[in-house]
Amino acid sequence: MLFVPVDALAQSNSAEGPIAVDVPGDVDLSPLHKRLERIAVIRIAFPSPADGRGFPNVRQPNEHWRQSIAEKDNATRTGYRKTLTFNAAQTMPDSTQKPASDATAGQPSRPLQANIYAETVTQVTHYTDTLFSFRMTRPRSFRFRSGEFVMIGLPDFEKPIYRAYSIASPSWDEELEFYSIKVPDGPLTEHLQKISVGDTVLMRKKSTGTLVNDALIPGKRLFMFSTGTGIAPFASLIRDPETYEKFDQVILTQTCRQVAELSYGNATVALAKNDPLVGEEVSQQLTHRALTTREESPYMGRITHLIESGKLFADLGISPLDPETDRAMICGSMEMVQDTKTLLEGLGAREGSNANPGAFVLERAFVD
Repeated sequence: MLFVPVDALAQSNSAEGPIAVDVPGDVDLSPLHKRLERIAVIRIAFPSPADGRGFPNVRQPNEHWRQSIAEKDNATRTGYRKTLTFNAAQTMPDSTQKPASDATAGQPSRPLQANIYAETVTQVTHYTDTLFSFRMTRPRSFRFRSGEFVMIGLPDFEKPIYRAYSIASPSWDEELEFYSIKVPDGPLTEHLQKISVGDTVLMRKKSTGTLVNDALIPGKRLFMFSTGTGIAPFASLIRDPETYEKFDQVILTQTCRQVAELSYGNATVALAKNDPLVGEEVSQQLTHRALTTREESPYMGRITHLIESGKLFADLGISPLDPETDRAMICGSMEMVQDTKTLLEGLGAREGSNANPGAFVLERAFVD
């Protein structure tokens, strides 16, 4: 069967019969919906393993086809998700979101270095006096694996300061999301916490990191242990289809001092459960346990203590950690990361890396 480019579809003759279409991964498929009856095959391009923006296009035609069948059979639309132009930038409480027409605002006043992107803030959400998240435009050429981090900074300084920030959005997202703590006297976060819609954020072009699926050997369960803003890379990974293809069950834990500090994680998991791309997998395979250490809440305690005592597994109704079949990712405070690493090594688990995958990985990059 001969494949035709998607932009040539409008020129094809309806009498030609079924056709096959080639589609770039970052192209909106909604214009094809009215032609699905004629399309026999849709081939979606994934330019590289780090470019996941084609994933939404894998599900869109199937969802629209199911809805069309339901309408023809005079069936109810309930139970069928209508997916048109998918965009993961969903507004959260207490957030500001940038109108699409303002996409060119806030450019830096100094010439950029060759390895730097200048991107526009599209949404800012403040959760507490010490925590906030923001979304910004994504360069069309930027590729990353879910769970990686990049170096970001702000313009208009004599010498911009860059810090490592995990990308909280999945690799297929059309925008980039970050989750940050507010540090009053931090060299970068003192200023970053004050950004608003339309401002410019600088980002180095290379992403990296060890909290990626590629750094783990195959297993049955994946544990994601986080404290505070350490949940950011996991916010990316729980919205990536590859995570659920590689593991039968995903257990995400986040430990914070106060209940309000759990808001971002709770909101992200809720969005993931309703995501048209991975919602079914999240609902069936993801277990989320939010914990506090100071303010009273339904679930309390330090994660390492809960693992050692077995209470974490008993409360979740699952078997204890088994280094033969379980895998783990760790991100958060230095103390938690080190203690959890020691605990896992005591069970016989080996730390992995991109070059040498293992049973667990941890992140060593921190923001100020």
